[in-house]
Amino acid sequence: MKKAILVLIILSLCQILLAQSPREQRISSLEEVETWFYYLAFNIPEKDYKAILHSSYEMIVLEPVFTEINNLDFPIAKFVNNLHDSKKDRLVIAYIDIGQAEEWRSYWQNDWALGNPEWIVASDPDGWEGNFPVAYWHKEWQDIFLAKDGYLQKLIDAGFDGVYLDWIEAYSDETVIAKAELDGVNALEEMVNWVGNLGRYARAQSPEFLIIAQNAAELIANKDYVKIIDAIAQEQTWFDGSSDNNPAGDCPLPTTDEDVNSVKYLFSLSSECKRVYLTYPDSTLHMSSSSILVYLEQARAQGLPIFTVDYALNEDNINEVYAKSHKLDFKPFVSNRFLNIFIEPKN
Repeated sequence: MKKAILVLIILSLCQILLAQSPREQRISSLEEVETWFYYLAFNIPEKDYKAILHSSYEMIVLEPVFTEINNLDFPIAKFVNNLHDSKKDRLVIAYIDIGQAEEWRSYWQNDWALGNPEWIVASDPDGWEGNFPVAYWHKEWQDIFLAKDGYLQKLIDAGFDGVYLDWIEAYSDETVIAKAELDGVNALEEMVNWVGNLGRYARAQSPEFLIIAQNAAELIANKDYVKIIDAIAQEQTWFDGSSDNNPAGDCPLPTTDEDVNSVKYLFSLSSECKRVYLTYPDSTLHMSSSSILVYLEQARAQGLPIFTVDYALNEDNINEVYAKSHKLDFKPFVSNRFLNIFIEPKN
């Protein structure tokens, strides 16, 4: 009798799974993630390689490495395969920057610079050296990812379960908006189209391929965008650091909009965090946690998994992030600003 009941339960679960749409299955796989890891180092030390490989993380977001000009021969497929083999059902996700050109990538040409080609439109507003916001609707830029031998195909061939899209917020950059107006397009609509193009290309080959969107949570208001993505990852919900990793974290965001420009908030910051606040007027230290959480909670209410990424090394700050994120039914991760160190899993 017990065996018969067990068989019926298994059959019922299979029927439920089969009844799910591909998107529902993708979101379900992300909902099951309890611990995840985010790592963007190019030259992976052997100790980190082994630690990542044998960790209990259920999802790992990685810099794919082989797209970096000095690491073209990195055995990424082998690493991805080993990550899958070392833990059952682990998701391995590739980081890609879809809104900025990076001068250390294999696509970068020696004569490229700001304005050449024309779709390289600005320098990074937060001081990230070698990063350039782009007019992402230009075919030459999209072909880097979508051509038959482009990055996205290579990531699919390497066995990644999905992509983690950075700099979606390019649509709100003032220089990008100005270029869009010159080109006669709408920057927001073109970003939705761009993310859609990536999703359609990948899912034509693998319907279960995941699209995780970092930041720009306010796009939750766009129904077409919501249909494309499977989750939102949000940086600096509570703590940030500096683009030079000094400080590497522990700069608290203002709690409310009223705190953003207050003297009390400014003088609550450490000298290093104060430097970031004063040097970069468009940085996240000029945004409040509450203004970000409004959109994240809306996204969660619509059924999207939310992954938070905060930058802190102080144990009290780390514990604060985990407590706040879990309370909102989000999935937290905390590391240094360069995301280049191994962190033990924390529940």
